[in-house]
Amino acid sequence: MKNIIIKIFGLKFIAKVISYKLLIQNFYDDFVLFKKHSIIYKIDNFNKLECQIILDYHSLEKGFLHKDFKLKYGKERVIRLISNLKNKLINEKTTSQIEVAYSVLVDYYEIHLNQKCVIEDYFTIEDYLLFKSKIKQHETGFQEFSAREFYAASTQDFYTFAHSRKSVRNFTGAFVEKELIQKAVTLALTAPSVCNRQGVKVYYVEEKNKINQLLEIQAGFTGFSKNVNQLLFLTVDRNYFYTIGERNQMYIDGGIFLMNLLYALHYYKIGNCPANWGKMTFEDRKANQILRLPESEKIICFIPIGVAQEIFRVTLSKRRNLDEVFVEI
Repeated sequence: MKNIIIKIFGLKFIAKVISYKLLIQNFYDDFVLFKKHSIIYKIDNFNKLECQIILDYHSLEKGFLHKDFKLKYGKERVIRLISNLKNKLINEKTTSQIEVAYSVLVDYYEIHLNQKCVIEDYFTIEDYLLFKSKIKQHETGFQEFSAREFYAASTQDFYTFAHSRKSVRNFTGAFVEKELIQKAVTLALTAPSVCNRQGVKVYYVEEKNKINQLLEIQAGFTGFSKNVNQLLFLTVDRNYFYTIGERNQMYIDGGIFLMNLLYALHYYKIGNCPANWGKMTFEDRKANQILRLPESEKIICFIPIGVAQEIFRVTLSKRRNLDEVFVEI
């Protein structure tokens, strides 16, 4: 029977059918695992709860970057943070990120207290005192730099350099020289890629109307887009992958290149902030209508760039402790 099927359809056709079956199976397995373990559908363990806490406190951190902080900003996030931080799962375990969340809420309360703005309807003094009592070492949700001190470590040893890189959102609106941008992209090309296939492209946009449209779709740079006059975005071409096992390799290669590019931009003192492109296919299509990208290319990240203001703030974005990420097996 097997020989008859081979004779009728041929080995190439049968191999193609098998590959379709494997691709569908692998995508289905990805779907099941993502559905089960992401926080989209339910939050039922510590890691998922911590994820939501980080999402909410980091949103508040970004609000602190504005010197004219909008009072009662992020009210819904504050309410959810308070509730989640009082969850019994959190009381049983403390991490670096939970401690930062306490600090961010304390800062939030004190900003309103200093401005004589009453927020007792959603953030009581009892909760403020509770969170303050849990802080071992208070760290403010933002850091302020002059451009000179921020870039002082850009040419020092890698340990110092890597710790100095931060996402910059406050630009002057002045244009970075295109030649300098090209130098940064050239330096980023030192990034490794699977089998050296290098399927990455870096696109440059300076048409303000297009930038505004793209950042509106991205929806994570609200409040900072006014002075963004230059935008880079990174894509990876699906044409450069050849096995079912590489179905997610474009995100790996793209992520490696992205980090190298961020370091390169920092090295050349170009303010930058990776703007997450975790979007659905209809949003990909909306962006592609503006950009006219080849169908084979997948957007990985938008990177607003520019000249940093003389004095600006960056989020604390506290890194995890080593014992939270280093695991011996």
